[in-house]
Amino acid sequence: MTVKCDYLDVTYAPNDTPEQAVFGVIQSANAECKFTDSRGSLWFLNGGSLKIEYKRGYARFSASGAFLDGLRMASLFMDYLSALSDSPHNVTRLDAAYDVPKDTPPILKALHRRYPRECSFTRKPLQTKRILDTRPDGQDTGTFYIGRHQQGMVTGKVYDKQWERLQAGDPLPMPLTRYELTFRRAVQATLRDAAEPDRLFWKYGKTLLLKRPSDVPEWVSGWGGGWNYQREETPLPAILKGRIESSSELQALAALAIRADCSEWAQQLLARIFEKHLQGPSTLEGSADAA
Repeated sequence: MTVKCDYLDVTYAPNDTPEQAVFGVIQSANAECKFTDSRGSLWFLNGGSLKIEYKRGYARFSASGAFLDGLRMASLFMDYLSALSDSPHNVTRLDAAYDVPKDTPPILKALHRRYPRECSFTRKPLQTKRILDTRPDGQDTGTFYIGRHQQGMVTGKVYDKQWERLQAGDPLPMPLTRYELTFRRAVQATLRDAAEPDRLFWKYGKTLLLKRPSDVPEWVSGWGGGWNYQREETPLPAILKGRIESSSELQALAALAIRADCSEWAQQLLARIFEKHLQGPSTLEGSADAA
């Protein structure tokens, strides 16, 4: 099993962000924009989200694990990291996840026996907490937290991924335990660590009673020097074509227009409003009354 980046939070100076480069990548993946204004935007892909927000002193790009998985499925994860690197930045949060095909209840018991009250990834002791639920097979399962609701440099959790999938409606998931570590800004992780998180995860993973693979090199902050990945720019016509063809909103509007009692009128209205959007925002004023 390999380690993957399962959440990524990157911050910038508010007047120097890679927003346009990021837009080019996520639009190529057919991410859907649900909200945008001068304060930021919200995008969805694969059931996950990318939140871009602008504050007074910083800008933040926060991508969930499902969103990152969507980029991986589109073979654009490395392109996304490359786009993020276009401006000076800090990795303020990086989650690294490691899945093991083993049943979780015995693992949670072992962790609780070893760390009944507290545990330390670094010098700072963190409280431990076990939250249990009962599976249909009668086994007590759930999540073991290290540093829940605490702001340590490194915090972690171990939970029953099989149980999570059962609750989501998967009738026959295989046994699976997820180990997840969260690294905050003080760790000084980099986008290279997001691209290749194995070293960073295994720097601290042994605390979770895991055996470090012998072929994983030691992690040090900034390892490997400057990181660079050359991404291919997707032509704008290809991005536009892909987004139009995959837009669920456009498909829903077209289906509604076809089903309307006056389908010809509805289709003409839809085409007219779309033409006004192409001409610019000012032409939309009063378009509903004119229709």
